[in-house]
Amino acid sequence: MRIFLVGLGNADKLYVNTRHNIGHIFIDYVVKELGLNLIAGKGEYAYTGVGNFFIFKNLTYMNVSGSAVKKIAQDFNIEVEKELFICHDDLDMAPYTVKAKYGGGSGGHKGIESCIFHLETENFYRVKFGIGKSVSLEPKEYVLSPLSPDELILFEESFKIAFDGLNIMVKEGIGKGITYINTKGRRLADG
Repeated sequence: MRIFLVGLGNADKLYVNTRHNIGHIFIDYVVKELGLNLIAGKGEYAYTGVGNFFIFKNLTYMNVSGSAVKKIAQDFNIEVEKELFICHDDLDMAPYTVKAKYGGGSGGHKGIESCIFHLETENFYRVKFGIGKSVSLEPKEYVLSPLSPDELILFEESFKIAFDGLNIMVKEGIGKGITYINTKGRRLADG
């Protein structure tokens, strides 16, 4: 079983620790846990991997990230509907939570919209990290606002759950890994 994990974000240094970049922040966590380093790919992405686990970051802006994801799928001969996992932020989920799902629309997420457009399918896995909504900021302003060091620490539990779930997928199958992520993720949401 191969897993191709792509974290979405804005590659510009200006956006490094913003809420919209939680996909990139999670990839940094995974790479560190595995003791690996990302290297430049042939195009708009950076990657690394070990065994059947391949890890990527788009090097584009979020709203056009689908072009990088399509290139990854082509370069690595990925069976998109079975092997691709895209990690991203979700405004409609409680902050610091995690959920895995398969298929469906973009939910208004421009990066996922771009992926659906370029891949010509909605059928791929997603690992979503909740960032909640702001009462005072517009959604566009809020997603581009930086996470504080304390908030980054609060995401670590959801990162660990997602990482452990992905490891279960590699060893025991996707179904078991998704159940693990969603069961543990639900407990995070319940507080």
